[in-house]
Amino acid sequence: MADDDSHDERRRSPRAAVDLQVGLRFDSVQHFLSAYAGDISETGMFVRVQNPQHEVGQIVTLRFDAGKERIVQGTARIARVIDSGIGLEFVDLDESGRKLVEMIVRIKLAAG
Repeated sequence: MADDDSHDERRRSPRAAVDLQVGLRFDSVQHFLSAYAGDISETGMFVRVQNPQHEVGQIVTLRFDAGKERIVQGTARIARVIDSGIGLEFVDLDESGRKLVEMIVRIKLAAG
């Protein structure tokens, strides 16, 4: 468990539990995946995927609906792969997407 504890300490931003459908496109294999995010922070998200076959360091294009026809899209790097999913670190989100992510995190954390 020490590895999990040290991983938590490395996180720069608090994570909020979510249930967002996320579309991921993996350029290296021309593969598209639709899955659900389990949590999100201002710096990344965890996407639930059964037995992921992806590699740390892969760049993915992501897209998800932030409500009221507001779409967040950009690129992320796979930072962690475990049996239940993949941890993504946002690499490039436009300004409106970044603000939407910040808003989602604030609302979810405030709601407890």
